[in-house]
Amino acid sequence: MNIRLPTVLLRHETPCGTHHDWMLAEPNTWHQQDARLWTGRVQTDSRDWASTGAWTVDEIEPHRRHYLTYEGPISGGRGHVARVDCGWFVPVLWTADRIVIALTMQHCQGRAEMCRVTQGHWRAVLTGALDA
Repeated sequence: MNIRLPTVLLRHETPCGTHHDWMLAEPNTWHQQDARLWTGRVQTDSRDWASTGAWTVDEIEPHRRHYLTYEGPISGGRGHVARVDCGWFVPVLWTADRIVIALTMQHCQGRAEMCRVTQGHWRAVLTGALDA
């Protein structure tokens, strides 16, 4: 696969606290009109991914495509989202237990590899990182 797909990192402020939602277009379904975004909750901002080298990603329900550009309130009193980073990636490997991508975002670039640790929990590692 040598296609560029969109990715975004949203800061999600909720009544219970703040985290980031990292969304990636799924390579196998992106061409479908109603395709959802693979979504993971992270505590670390992408500005820190290169310096930390590794972080935890908690997979959550796939999100709708409009979150690639949406900023604002979330219905049902679930808080507010603001885009803190965006860009694209080239999928190298995309399986149920391992995702490897060449990542190019405004604040982070490199080869990101995510491996499933347990159901819904992933460990992400950034190699070849370049601070953007």
